[in-house]
Amino acid sequence: MPGPHVVIVGSDGKLSAELRAVFDSLPRWDPILHVVEEARQAGDTVRSRRPQIALVQMNGQASALRVLAEEIQSASPETQLVALFDPNSFPQDVPESAVLIEALRSGVSDFLRRPVSRNDVEQLFDRLGSSRPKAATSHGRVCSFISNKGGVGKSTLAVNTAAGLAQKYPGQVLLIDASLQMGVCAAMLDLNPTTTLIDAVRERDRLDETLIRQLATPHDCGLDLLAAPADAIEGSEVDDEVVSRILALSRRAYEYVVVDTFPMFDPVVIAVLDLSDASFVVLDNVVPTVLGTSKLLKVIEGLRYPAEKFSVVLNRFLRAPGHPRVEDVENRLQWEITSVIPYDKKLLLSANTGQPYVLHAGRWSGTGKAMKRFVQDAEAAAKLESLSDGQSTSDEESISQSEQAGFQAMTSPPESG
Repeated sequence: MPGPHVVIVGSDGKLSAELRAVFDSLPRWDPILHVVEEARQAGDTVRSRRPQIALVQMNGQASALRVLAEEIQSASPETQLVALFDPNSFPQDVPESAVLIEALRSGVSDFLRRPVSRNDVEQLFDRLGSSRPKAATSHGRVCSFISNKGGVGKSTLAVNTAAGLAQKYPGQVLLIDASLQMGVCAAMLDLNPTTTLIDAVRERDRLDETLIRQLATPHDCGLDLLAAPADAIEGSEVDDEVVSRILALSRRAYEYVVVDTFPMFDPVVIAVLDLSDASFVVLDNVVPTVLGTSKLLKVIEGLRYPAEKFSVVLNRFLRAPGHPRVEDVENRLQWEITSVIPYDKKLLLSANTGQPYVLHAGRWSGTGKAMKRFVQDAEAAAKLESLSDGQSTSDEESISQSEQAGFQAMTSPPESG
């Protein structure tokens, strides 16, 4: 289960190191950290990342803290603002309690005393109910497709998954083509979009759920497409921050968001994975691809993503001499293959004609059954992640907890050791 997203706001490098050391000792939560050195950048980061917690370094300037708190609340109302304070930094003629009360009035939900201790952070997470990250404020789910190389049918799976979901949830499925270098989803759907991801990027200052829907191109099957940029030059305008914001807004506007990606593990793909409820690693049973996928999975593990968030899909599977068997692929990857889609020329034909295969698969088609079963599995995987999220408290409970936590911090001495 993915840990809570935490944004750290502060230019003190010692603070970041201090917090990272504490968080590394908390495998129960395993938070995903984002560091913002400049307070003026905090609003954009919080708006894009939608973190559960924003940790802000107090500098004794109540007005600056108030402005920052208002900006964070406006950008992401669900984010809890926690102030980090060092009593020794307060003016000697001003009581500590007065400073903390002023911070509470500014919108701070809780406090951590420096040096930050493991016990204090554990209690903070317990108070804020952050042992599970909250999904975005709606129940939208994000499914992403990644691979280590092109040509394995990743985009075909993404398009067919979106189309299959749209049959069940018409008007509630968005397909985002985040393959910034050479997106093909529009061609696979026989669409000629007049707006793309670039329009969302260039309208980032007024981007909201309504504009996301306006920029998407509808397809007859019931899905909407937010197409890839026209070329790689336009694609270079898209960064991880804006992709995070687009995904956060999209999952508020749609029941399901399906994301295709470019086969390159870069900050944009990482941002997609951060906000995905379920991610599918796609490969075929060709030895070089299997070896590359093995390295990709090790990178995923190294980034401390939870294994249950990922499923490995063996696509375009060929039973032929020289091609590894399913068990051979599993042994090489040290990862279970959760879905196997057999090779079928009709899948290639459907991609070439812009007609998603899942919409026209015959009742007795083995590949059609496998594809439809995969769509059901994708739906179930995304639901499993979202429904496992902890329940948020009511506004009244949150206010009560915040007040109590604030005054506990004022009266509690720092933990020794």
